This record gives sequence, structure tokens and C-alpha cells, in this order.
Amino acid sequence: MIDFDFEDLSDAELHEILVYSESEMNLETRYVVACQIIANMIEDLNFETFSNSEMVDMTICKMLIDGYVEVEQDKRKLH
Repeated sequence: MIDFDFEDLSDAELHEILVYSESEMNLETRYVVACQIIANMIEDLNFETFSNSEMVDMTICKMLIDGYVEVEQDKRKLH
């Protein structure tokens, strides 16, 4: 998994992530990524890395913006 140091991001990059995270249009995609991250965390049993839920969401947004993860755009059922 890619580790982002948010202290090294420029103000423009932080602003881009915050704007992206405020959009509800990408919420389903972010949810899918969050579920995958949680599944990977359970496998690795490394829970302390993602102790802040806001940081997890910002990391997901950064990964999506930079194209590090791709989510199939097929209709999904989330439950």
C-alpha cells in the first residue's frame, strides 16, 4: 500500500483532495476503496496505521485522484 505524507503535499494538492472529498458523486467509489483497505488491514492486522477516519478518506481521495487505484464502474450492490 502506498503511504502518503500529507505534510509533504502542496497547498494546491491539499485543496484538490479536500474538494474531491466533499463531492458526493464519488462517495460510492470511495466506499468501495475503503472496504478494500479495511479487508487488507484485517489480513495484515496493522490497525494503528489507519487510526484516523478522516485521514483514511483523504488517503482514498489522493489514491483515486492520482490513479493509484481503479474501481470497476459496473453497477454494484453495497450492503
